[in-house]
Amino acid sequence: MPVIKLKPVKVSRKLFKLLERRKLIKTFSPSNKVLNVKPGHGYVDTVYACSEEYGPHKLICVGLNSSKIRLASHPDKEDFILINNIRKSKPLYIVIGLYKHDIIQNKVKSGKLTAKDFIMLNIKHNDIHTCVFTMLEGTVHWEATTKGRGNSPFFFVTEPARLRMDFIDLCEYKVEI
Repeated sequence: MPVIKLKPVKVSRKLFKLLERRKLIKTFSPSNKVLNVKPGHGYVDTVYACSEEYGPHKLICVGLNSSKIRLASHPDKEDFILINNIRKSKPLYIVIGLYKHDIIQNKVKSGKLTAKDFIMLNIKHNDIHTCVFTMLEGTVHWEATTKGRGNSPFFFVTEPARLRMDFIDLCEYKVEI
C-alpha cells in the first residue's frame, strides 16, 4: 500500500488567497459594498446560503454606518462573529434588551421602559472570549455606531436563511446612544 506523507505548512493570508482562488475555501471578508456604507445606513451582504437540501442556513456580512437604534428580535437563534483584520473603524455597539421581546413590548405599552432595561455593548473585535456568540431567540437587540467620520464597522452573522425580524413598536419612545 502506498503511503502519502504530509508535512504541515504555516497558514498565511497568501496561502488562503490561493485556496480561495481555487474555490476550495471562502474567507470571511467584507465586500466593497459593506465597507463603503453611506452615513445613516446599513448594508447586508449574503456571503453564502446553503442548499435547501442540507438545511436552510446562510452567512451574512453587515456593514453599519448608522447611529439610529430600532429594536427587534428573531424567532430563532443567530450567531455573531465579530472579527476584523482589515481596517480600523468607528465603534460597533450592540444594544441588548435585558428581557425578551414580549416583556419589552409590554413595558413600552405600559410606559415603564427605561435605560435599565438594556445594556449597550461596546464591541471589541477579535477578542477570543467575546467575538463569537449566539443571540438567542426572542432577545431584543440592535446594532449601531457613532455619527461622523470614520470607517464603518462590520460583522458577520450566521442565521437561518429565512429568519424574520420582529420589530418592537416603540410608540413614543426613542432609544439613543
